[in-house]
Amino acid sequence: MLKKININTGNSSTDQTRFKSNRLWVALLSLPIAAISLLFTGGCTDLDETIYDKLTPDQYGQTEAEIETIVGRAYATLRGYRNEEGPHFPTEFVWFLNEVASDEATIPTRGTDWYDKGVYQEIQRHKVKPSNDVVLKTWEYLYSGVAAVNGIIFMVDKSQLSDAAKAKVKAELRGLRAFYYYRLMDFFGNVPLQTDYTDTSLKTNTPRAEIYKFVENELLDIVDYLPEKGYGKFTKNVAYTLLARLYLNAIVYKGEPEWQKCIEACDKVKGYILEPNYFTNFLKNNEVSKENIFVIPYDEKVTIGNYHQSLTLHYKSPQVFGFSAACVNGICAEPGVYSKFDSTDVRRNALLIGPQKDRKTGQTVLMDNGNPLIYTEEISNFENAQQNEGVRMVKYEITPSDQWERSNDWVIMRYAEVLLMKAEALLRTNQAALAQPLVAQVRARAGLTTPATIDLDFLYNELLYEFMWEEHRRIDQIRFGKYGQPSWEMPGSDKNMEIFPIPAKALQANSKLVQNPGY
Repeated sequence: MLKKININTGNSSTDQTRFKSNRLWVALLSLPIAAISLLFTGGCTDLDETIYDKLTPDQYGQTEAEIETIVGRAYATLRGYRNEEGPHFPTEFVWFLNEVASDEATIPTRGTDWYDKGVYQEIQRHKVKPSNDVVLKTWEYLYSGVAAVNGIIFMVDKSQLSDAAKAKVKAELRGLRAFYYYRLMDFFGNVPLQTDYTDTSLKTNTPRAEIYKFVENELLDIVDYLPEKGYGKFTKNVAYTLLARLYLNAIVYKGEPEWQKCIEACDKVKGYILEPNYFTNFLKNNEVSKENIFVIPYDEKVTIGNYHQSLTLHYKSPQVFGFSAACVNGICAEPGVYSKFDSTDVRRNALLIGPQKDRKTGQTVLMDNGNPLIYTEEISNFENAQQNEGVRMVKYEITPSDQWERSNDWVIMRYAEVLLMKAEALLRTNQAALAQPLVAQVRARAGLTTPATIDLDFLYNELLYEFMWEEHRRIDQIRFGKYGQPSWEMPGSDKNMEIFPIPAKALQANSKLVQNPGY
């Protein structure tokens, strides 16, 4: 019998993931692969395994059922992992890096809380140093995923499955790897490209345009082999949505627009709708959504890093919502964001402002200093904010049974994005009349009407309202040419700051890496 292996992803002793579409727990059998060492990333991950049974690809991974458990390990990497240096979770570090760098969110220092060597101040002001820990954890999370997928592809290649079966299994794996490289290219620009598990040589930076081409070619090559559907899986629809994202931002990534390709990719996404209730997509059991295209499944019973809601709410929030989980009073909306929303826009309910009432007494909760807990839109001093300042995130459903970890699946892609990507590509190709009905669908769901004629400025604002807290704003700002413009607590930045620095730790470990310009 195959015994458990500690794969160091921050999971409990039984490594499990929820494929909640069929309400089953799928136990992910641990993998008999060697320790992965990514020298080209600066030794960034600790994926060493404690192997209790000595198994080789000749002994395990010979049947489709066994391969399915191996592929499950690849999906588990999306949730993040924890090693001796701490957590590496997309619901914290990747999320923070995207949100705080944009004009959408901020993490003010509150007394001694949330200073953390100034890392959030650096991100807010577009003055990020290569030593920034948030940048490092993001790099490590993404490359650990690449490393794991490369190792699993190696196992599949060594298995006795037929070539046809291998192509089908590897399609999902290559799709996940393309997703990781898409994010690496987006964050860091010129990054090492490594696809061969057996190659341990140091790698230098690959130009961003070449990473773009790699991601595009991988997705086009595998799409016909991908499954039609599967909750939390890399399906055909996920591939086409990722291709549409890639093409939408081609002007950023390779310096040439691909608007028509974006439109064509959007048209190939099938079988999804706009949920009548916007917040269905973010329920605790959001597997019911017919809009969510790709999610990272999480479960509160498995400690794996979905504590994003705890990162925004005040320390006293358990009294407000009735749960017992701790909250750490961190990320909030930048001043002015809440006021941009129309008062009748249902999406504004993703933002929490005003007096916070005790669930039991109905009285306004008091902070430790005796003042009432009233969230304000204004933040008086970014470097020394009051505990109650800043509008908070409540987009994902909160319930009285919530723990520090939560069961809401993390939404990566949903159908509203497909509609608005197509609308933008149409606008950029002078087809505003065709774009307007697509935007109108999204706004009607929010309870709003849409002008008969819309332009890119109108759409730019709409993207904020629709995707607040979903990691879209930074790349939207870059694509619209607004990222470096002065804004709240950001005096302005040059174009070099549109990508982040290669972490100092990676540079120290790999002499072939070259730092990005401006750092």
